[in-house]
Amino acid sequence: MKGGDVEKGRERLDGVELKNAFTLATRFLEKYKDTINALNVFPVPDGDTGTNLLLTMHSVNQEAAIAPDSSAESVAAAMARGALLGARGNSGVILSQFLQGLARGLKGFDSFGGKELAQGLELGNQAAYRAVSRPVEGTMLTVIRELAKAAQRQAEGGDGGAVAVWESALKAAREAVSRTPLQLPVLKEAGVVDAGGQGMAVILEGALRFLQEDSREEMDLSQPVLEEPFQVSVSETFLAAAEEELYGYCTQFLIKGLGLDADDIRERMNALADSVVVVGDEDLIKAHVHTDDPGPVLSLAVSLGSLGQVSIENIDEQHREFAARHREERERKVVGVLAVTWGEGFAKVFESLGAVGIVRTGTTMNPSARELVDCIHRVAAEEVIILPNNPNVIPVAEQATSLARKPAHVVPSRTLPQGIASLLAFNPEESAGENLPGMESSLDTVHTLAITRAVRPSSVGGVQVRKGDYVGLLDDDLECAGRSLHKVLSKLFGKTRLGSGGLVTLYWGDSINEAQAKRAARQIQKDHPNVEVELIWGGQPLYQYIASVE
Repeated sequence: MKGGDVEKGRERLDGVELKNAFTLATRFLEKYKDTINALNVFPVPDGDTGTNLLLTMHSVNQEAAIAPDSSAESVAAAMARGALLGARGNSGVILSQFLQGLARGLKGFDSFGGKELAQGLELGNQAAYRAVSRPVEGTMLTVIRELAKAAQRQAEGGDGGAVAVWESALKAAREAVSRTPLQLPVLKEAGVVDAGGQGMAVILEGALRFLQEDSREEMDLSQPVLEEPFQVSVSETFLAAAEEELYGYCTQFLIKGLGLDADDIRERMNALADSVVVVGDEDLIKAHVHTDDPGPVLSLAVSLGSLGQVSIENIDEQHREFAARHREERERKVVGVLAVTWGEGFAKVFESLGAVGIVRTGTTMNPSARELVDCIHRVAAEEVIILPNNPNVIPVAEQATSLARKPAHVVPSRTLPQGIASLLAFNPEESAGENLPGMESSLDTVHTLAITRAVRPSSVGGVQVRKGDYVGLLDDDLECAGRSLHKVLSKLFGKTRLGSGGLVTLYWGDSINEAQAKRAARQIQKDHPNVEVELIWGGQPLYQYIASVE
């Protein structure tokens, strides 16, 4: 092989570095797949582009891990094989062809520099365009073409090292992605960039992060400012027009055989289906088509060889879901409430009361400021009110409001029952400024009771606690402890001074079954006959019961 004795590093890269770079690229793709999925508009909403690319990349990594040796040639060939076997959707198939071309460019090399990389990217560009029956500008194909051209220019002049060429390719890819709405009217009308192109840019940037030893975990997926701005949400005009289109069935399959001809099969499929993508070699073909009737397409495929990985999806149904989701996003609220919750039952309670954003947390209930900022931005409202529902989350929520790009406010609810009381005081017809005083004053109208297990012995306020005891908390103060859950619950309610006409809402946790919860509710009703007791599933971990008293 050539290139084995050439210095590696920024100038040259070997197969191990190539494999590790794409492994990190996959991690970033997994992190941002939902963002990429949200862009999915063209050619039809047939599944999720980010997910399809991610599944394809997982297959790429699996094959790279078992490459016969660590040469660039072997690893690139294994990656290409994995992409072909695991390709999902149009975007995955195009990525597989891109990697096939890259593998051809690195054939014969233990390591590769900028010149070999640029050659591989150009071969990948050519293979990707050949795979699509009717290429369209403003798509993933355009992004691949532009990054390949930029790589070639960098390799021929200036710093021609492998990393420098990769940097130039990424820069060109990002710029090409930003131009896709100007090249493809459907993207401009929908107010998005091309999903496949954005996914390609994420893959390139993730790989470059490894090559540059860049430990940052965040990517900026915003695009450069365009000379001609476009909309930021899917328009009603686009949705109405798209509903008139017939999408049919997305049909994907593998053909295994001998002497297969991808170009001939692609031409024959064109007579039977739309959006035809056919790639592969003499032994293995991957096909992805859209058709009103998958029968003739599959019959042709069976006549050519053995079928595998057959997948048929109803695109009309997926489009209806797509339209419904984006119409919902268009109905933005002036003010939306974001609630931090703990337990699936509590999450459903907050949703039923009108919270438009839910942060489902773990047992510690401590989301990061970054997580809250991301949730603030996802809420379809111009302003956001946060209900932290935990004293430890309040300072993090306040920090998140200072970092968010939209106005956000914190109502300092310390418990889930306080958050519910505050949400009941929320009026969606009023502004945040009008809502905040009432929501904050409602916090004092409810007392919170909670039962959990002690993890160690303790003595607090004169209450002796043994490890494993049930402990009763009233507004965060330890009031009682004991070995019997229901005795502790009764003692705890005895501390509340329940008056006639009061309301108790008892939420049972994930360690309690409904029969146990009903017995507890009956006991509270028996001990306090002049109050109303309501029983609701909270699903919270660690706490057997959480209750509100009003």
